[in-house]
Amino acid sequence: MNKWYLESGFQDDIVISTRIRLARNIKNIPFPSKMSEADGKKVVDTVENSLSRVSYGFEKVNISELNDTDKNVYIEEYYLSPKMLKGSKERAMFISQDGRVSIMANEEDHLRIQCMYPGFEPEKAYDVINKTDDCISETIQYAYSEKYGFLTSCLTNLGTGMRVSFMVHLPALVKTGMAKRLFGALSKMGIAVRGIYGEGTDSKGDIFQISNQKTLGETEEEIIKRMSDIMTEIISKERELRNTIIHEDRLSLENKIMRAMGTLRYATLIDSNEMMECLSYVRLGASLGIIENTENKDLTKILIELRPYHIAKTSDNALTIKERDAKRAKLIKEYLK
Repeated sequence: MNKWYLESGFQDDIVISTRIRLARNIKNIPFPSKMSEADGKKVVDTVENSLSRVSYGFEKVNISELNDTDKNVYIEEYYLSPKMLKGSKERAMFISQDGRVSIMANEEDHLRIQCMYPGFEPEKAYDVINKTDDCISETIQYAYSEKYGFLTSCLTNLGTGMRVSFMVHLPALVKTGMAKRLFGALSKMGIAVRGIYGEGTDSKGDIFQISNQKTLGETEEEIIKRMSDIMTEIISKERELRNTIIHEDRLSLENKIMRAMGTLRYATLIDSNEMMECLSYVRLGASLGIIENTENKDLTKILIELRPYHIAKTSDNALTIKERDAKRAKLIKEYLK
């Protein structure tokens, strides 16, 4: 199976990823919070049978058969949500062979269908997820209301059930102090700004997740256009401020960027927070042409694959914190060759 983050994407120096998620429930089966063990199994079997008809193949992953490390690796790669690990009813995940589409069965809703693309690719992601949703709906009848649209466990997902989310790197907005003002304005527009791991998390390495909160009262196409327009404005402002900060004090900025690269290349111990901070400067340096021969997809690979559970998966034995930080430092050197 391929991974979504191993390819380059449009404007991926700022937009690390585009994710579109659809919440769906199956008609005449109680929602996950109220369903029985038999209902849970029926949902998984129904989804598996439906996906067998989709032209591009899906791999089934039984959540209960995974160890804690493997579960959290999927979370670090954004295929699974932490909520998916809770509860005792049968749960499964289905991932397409190209790694772009994943479906969680029996999370908060019966189906959470999502499509991930590297970079700023809302139209591509929507085209793929829309076709997937259409294929599934040919064999599964969704819980739907003519008045309210798709019925979901949480009222905030009523209507289209669609969330459009961009993972973005905004160092210039942060360093100039303009991020707080921007995020306040976005909140008034019904746009959520969260940390790198989603709801309830802080930003690390100047990385944020920006997504719509409103799913009712707009069509899917209207949500895509509105979020694309907003993201285009954010990208433009970030680029403008990047040019401003490099012209105001290029020498100081270059010093910080090269020191960050030096830390990644030569440190013998590096924890997740320091890695994130250094990656932020290096990603900025690559965007501004200060660091050459470094691709954003390679930096994204480090960002994801050198998180704690990925490192644990590469080790035969449990690691102490210091051993993990030493292994991370060693792996960074190999990744940056």
